[in-house]
Amino acid sequence: MAAGGEIVAKYVGHKISKARWASARQGSLEPSDTFTTGGWDDHRNRLSVWQIEDIPAEPGAVTGTTPNEPILVADTEHIGDVTDIQYVGPESVVVASSSGNVSLYQYNTKRKVIYIEQVWERMHFHLDQSCPCTSVATSQTSSDIITAGEDGRLNVLKTGNQNPIRFYDSADSTSINDITFTTTSEVVGVTFSGQVKMWDLRNRNNKPSRTMLLSGDRVPLLCVDKHPTQPHLLAAGGQDGVLSIWDMRQEQYPVTLLEGHSAEVWEVKFHPQKADHLFTCSEDGSVWQWDGTSMSAPSGHSTLHGITSNTLNLTSAADTSVSPWLSVDATKHRMETYSLLADNRLSINCLDIESRHLLCGSDCEAIFVIYDMVIR
Repeated sequence: MAAGGEIVAKYVGHKISKARWASARQGSLEPSDTFTTGGWDDHRNRLSVWQIEDIPAEPGAVTGTTPNEPILVADTEHIGDVTDIQYVGPESVVVASSSGNVSLYQYNTKRKVIYIEQVWERMHFHLDQSCPCTSVATSQTSSDIITAGEDGRLNVLKTGNQNPIRFYDSADSTSINDITFTTTSEVVGVTFSGQVKMWDLRNRNNKPSRTMLLSGDRVPLLCVDKHPTQPHLLAAGGQDGVLSIWDMRQEQYPVTLLEGHSAEVWEVKFHPQKADHLFTCSEDGSVWQWDGTSMSAPSGHSTLHGITSNTLNLTSAADTSVSPWLSVDATKHRMETYSLLADNRLSINCLDIESRHLLCGSDCEAIFVIYDMVIR
């Protein structure tokens, strides 16, 4: 596709709240070329499907399209802000809304259509008023769809069933801001009160099986992701810009705190194949790559393929040899990071990583795709 680290920006005319790569086709060695985005802060928000067209730059040819530019395949209006998007099939997405609704959409890239297959209405409410569904979680090994909301409630949904097959009415007294499967039967959520909670769906009671929290001030946690091969290892982003690493086998508190962003961390993602690297985006307009392989590297500043690099101070609460995220060099307390986008004045609200390509959306009404990233 593109040269290493090439950045393509696509102006879309509305703020992007969520962006998700489709899964690569079964048996394909190539990364996915399709993704879905959702908008927010408009009277009529959009849910859109895009494809990357690898257009050869022929001498003298006038195509009107930049090579590797995302092409709009299909879109539709969406009621409320899009607060989350998760794929449940090759061309199926579950979408959460600030209206409290959760919707299952199907699309067809060849026919260039997208339509609603099913809607679960008012899944989240407070004092009989609808409130936002903040997150949905899906798993390749489970047919369950988990929803979380500002009402502190969890719902377990199945396609074809109009009502939740189970709900956790008081999963938390504050907003559950993000949720993800860690195993087929366990989900983890992060809350406005700064807690990390785990629920085992096999248990008959609705109480969390584990509760962990940030010590000191209870800073709200906004996003969470699990390590792709070590499901006990979590990364969470906070309202204060701090990235926290959690080991669910350990005691009550985070293992490592990494101070980096100057404002809210909106999304955190481990690289699915090279989990010594993770990525964050923030209200401060930055997108960072955190390099866990650099724990023993010399401190200082460097440049990799034109991308600015810094070494950041971090605080370690424990030391183990299982993972570089947990085996921080206690004498140096440093980690290398790369700023992947030029400074933006407006928030980068979301990101997703698929193989070598990073996708993000922003309040500057643009989608950014970073192609063929070099990850050592």
